[in-house]
Amino acid sequence: MKIGPPSTLSHTPFTALTTRLRRHEDSGRARRETKLLAEASRPLDPWERYRALTDAVKEGIDLAEMADRKVRFALVVMAGINVGLFVLTTRPELLAVGNVPLHGWLGLYLLAYALVAVYFFLQAVEALRPRGARPSLGAAPRALRDPDEVPRYDVDSYDRAWRDVRFDELNGELARRNHGLALVNLEKYAALGRLYGGLRVLAVLFGGLVVMVALSTLYGGGRP
Repeated sequence: MKIGPPSTLSHTPFTALTTRLRRHEDSGRARRETKLLAEASRPLDPWERYRALTDAVKEGIDLAEMADRKVRFALVVMAGINVGLFVLTTRPELLAVGNVPLHGWLGLYLLAYALVAVYFFLQAVEALRPRGARPSLGAAPRALRDPDEVPRYDVDSYDRAWRDVRFDELNGELARRNHGLALVNLEKYAALGRLYGGLRVLAVLFGGLVVMVALSTLYGGGRP
């Protein structure tokens, strides 16, 4: 009777067991991936929608606050430019470059600067003006979270409305509020873009004034 090599006898059962374990693991991984895919593609339940909409509203408010901070920063930069402009325009060297007087050119230059500055301030006001994030997808049936609509309730009716409100009504109200915030932010960031465009023009005008002062100093402008 011939007996096969010891390695064949010992490795064959182990190889079969390893193969079965690998197949079982692959099958389990496939089931988990199928379950995750089904979980990712299912609709949100009411509580998940509420949390997602609440996060979206919070992000909209954060965007609005960020735009306001950017407007305030632009105003600070504008104030610095104005201080520099005042210092430069009071220098006697700015009255002429060599033998060429600059009185008329300086007046036109300052007029252009003033017009751009007025445009700048108008855009700052437009970006900072209060806006109500009113529902934009139709009137909400209860409006329990709308600060403009809550005062129409008395205390008892407002308490009853919160006791009777359904999840879909609350989620619908949050969706309307988020849409309203998106429209508000669209307007604010459009005004913010125009504001920084005006700030760039002011910076260029201020740089031109610095060049004029430098030329006046270099060629002895304003000397007797």
